[in-house]
Amino acid sequence: MKPPVATLARRAGVAAGLAALLTTTAVALPAGAATSAAAPSSNTPCPPLNPDLTLPQSPDHGVSQAQVFDRQVPDPSVYDGRVQFVWAALSPNQPPGVVASTYITMFRNAPLRQYTFEWFKENHPTWIAYTADRVTPAWEFNNHVYTPLDVGNPEVRQWMFENMIDPKIAEGFKVIAVDNVQVRNDFKRAGHYDEQGNWVQQFTDDPKDPAYIDYLTDWLTYLRDGLHARGTTAAFNVTYHGGLHDQYQDSSPEYLAAISRAIDISDIWLNEQGFTVHRVENVNDDEWLGTFELFRKYRCKPIVVDSKLPTDYWYESTPEQREWVVANYFLVREQPTMMASTGLKDYAGFNDVPEQRADIGRPVAPPVKHGPTLWQRRYEHGLTVVNPSSTKSGVLHLPRGTYTDLQGRTYTRSVTLSPNSGLVLSES
Repeated sequence: MKPPVATLARRAGVAAGLAALLTTTAVALPAGAATSAAAPSSNTPCPPLNPDLTLPQSPDHGVSQAQVFDRQVPDPSVYDGRVQFVWAALSPNQPPGVVASTYITMFRNAPLRQYTFEWFKENHPTWIAYTADRVTPAWEFNNHVYTPLDVGNPEVRQWMFENMIDPKIAEGFKVIAVDNVQVRNDFKRAGHYDEQGNWVQQFTDDPKDPAYIDYLTDWLTYLRDGLHARGTTAAFNVTYHGGLHDQYQDSSPEYLAAISRAIDISDIWLNEQGFTVHRVENVNDDEWLGTFELFRKYRCKPIVVDSKLPTDYWYESTPEQREWVVANYFLVREQPTMMASTGLKDYAGFNDVPEQRADIGRPVAPPVKHGPTLWQRRYEHGLTVVNPSSTKSGVLHLPRGTYTDLQGRTYTRSVTLSPNSGLVLSES
């Protein structure tokens, strides 16, 4: 869910980097004429995952899937070896090869409904986080079921471990899925009251107040370290606002530094925006480039790329949009990278998207940029190509042979990609 945030100027570096991307209608370059970006194009092998942590073990080819929530999956055998990780599972008991996580929230007492705002006000009034008017709790998403808590308070931290985390570890969960890691103070936390009823001011009205960011990362570090001490893994859902192109967008240097701090602390990163963000036009132009760069920056970290489709159910989306999702996945993937595709109403169900059965082998090269519009990556048995421009087409000259996309269409010699499209091409 997107919090209410102010419109901000896009990151100058991203905008400048995409100036060339939008200047030419089409380009026809042979595969050997590609130019590569520096850091995102690294293709050095990723180091082994931390053997002391319970982490999903993904295959090095094909699509490694994650299941985001599973309350609509009565029989997890449907995963059939394709799913390696469940974010927010109902049970720790899963088929072989599937790692399950249990759900808590970052700043609230969710999912423990029995502890109401009135309960906290009567029993622990100093724990409640308020907005600047000193009266209104800093409700997240305007949800009044769960109380916003001052997680800088050592008593709150202890309470959350004892009531929200330790019982789940005792059930057998080895991964804790922490939701709503808000890098910006968009719910306007300002402070709390002390035991004498005096107001304690913590943060200004600047959503990127450095004091808030330090407060957030201190809590994340404490939380992760406490989980590690219990032999448990930390999976954080961290929203990337740079991938949005509306009033919620933020790709400022301060924001990018703050989100990097949060992702660095995590063991597993869930990104719920992916390359679609529930909108028909997908993520494109400078928002796409920022998203791509962030995924490639953390290419060796276990990541769940959750591309939310704009339709109620995945099968109502167009084949072209589903191929766009998979094409982008293959562009950024490394072995730890997982993906999920969901509509608006099938978020907690297993979505057997046929495009996600694609397998073009292992990557043999990093992502490279072709001309002003296209990005391409070669695999053992084909290639993936993406055109993230919202306005310009691009032409890619293909290596010798016949290539087939995920819809069964064949191509020889060259392929033209319309704006905002992607193809996964297997070599015949």
